[in-house]
Amino acid sequence: MRSSSAKRKTPEVTHKSGNVFAQLGRPNADDLLRKARIINVINAVIARRGLTQESAAQLVGVDQADISRLANGRINRFSLDRLLTIVDRLGVAIVMEQRRDPDGHLVVEVHELDHA
Repeated sequence: MRSSSAKRKTPEVTHKSGNVFAQLGRPNADDLLRKARIINVINAVIARRGLTQESAAQLVGVDQADISRLANGRINRFSLDRLLTIVDRLGVAIVMEQRRDPDGHLVVEVHELDHA
C-alpha cells in the first residue's frame, strides 16, 4: 500500500504541432485536419438542434450510418466537398481560416458565422 506522503510522478508532456494526424504520420494529414474541423461543426450543430442520427440523415440527404460515422470521427469516407454539402444542407454558414504557425505547422479553424 502506498503511503499518503508518496509523491505521484507528473507525466512528461511533449508539445508538438496541433495536427494529430501529422504527429501520427498519416498521409494527407493536412486534409484530414481540415475534414476533422468541419466534422466538429457538423456534430455540434446536430447536437445543439437535438437531432437524432436518423433525422439528421434525412435532413442532409445521407444514410443514418454516415451520420454515425461523422459522430464517431470516421472521416476517411468523406471528401471535403461532401462535408461542405452537409454543412450547406444543415443551413449553416461557416468560415474556415487556414494558416501556418511560426514553426510552419498548419492551423485550421472552422467557425459558424451565426447560430440561432
